[in-house]
Amino acid sequence: MFQLGIIVLARIIHVMAGIAWAGGTFVLAGVIVPMAARYGNDGFGRWAPLIAKRVGPMLGIAGLLTVLSGAYLFYALHAADTSTGGLVLRAGALAALLAFATGLVSRATGRKLARLTLAGGGAPGQSRPRPPEVVAELAMLQRRALLSTRVTAGLLGLAVLSMATFRYVQAL
Repeated sequence: MFQLGIIVLARIIHVMAGIAWAGGTFVLAGVIVPMAARYGNDGFGRWAPLIAKRVGPMLGIAGLLTVLSGAYLFYALHAADTSTGGLVLRAGALAALLAFATGLVSRATGRKLARLTLAGGGAPGQSRPRPPEVVAELAMLQRRALLSTRVTAGLLGLAVLSMATFRYVQAL
């Protein structure tokens, strides 16, 4: 029914893209976004939008490849699996889908944060301070970005754990 070569290719894409998606998200949630929030006024704010501009599309593409190849693999190999392992795999797939949706929804926040950070006064080398309403909006967007990246990272952590263990839950 399904060709072994296509299944192997789909698994390679799924694993490699999943590593890039989860790893990039963990670095974004654990390092880049918190540093931007904490050190934005000290100069890191100038770099964070430039980093996010490159990381965002990479994570989006990796997430899309992971979800599409995972959907194919699930349909090809596990669609009829109602065992405990199959339920764990389904839970991981749901977590990955929710992570992907969270990433899509938070794109607008990241773009607005980058635009305000790069365009606003008060950046290093500029003499005029940012207006208070811009400072307040930046703080709100930074909190939202941190929350969304942490939620996405948590969901991806659940997805990775479930996919790494679904074959072995029967033995527990």
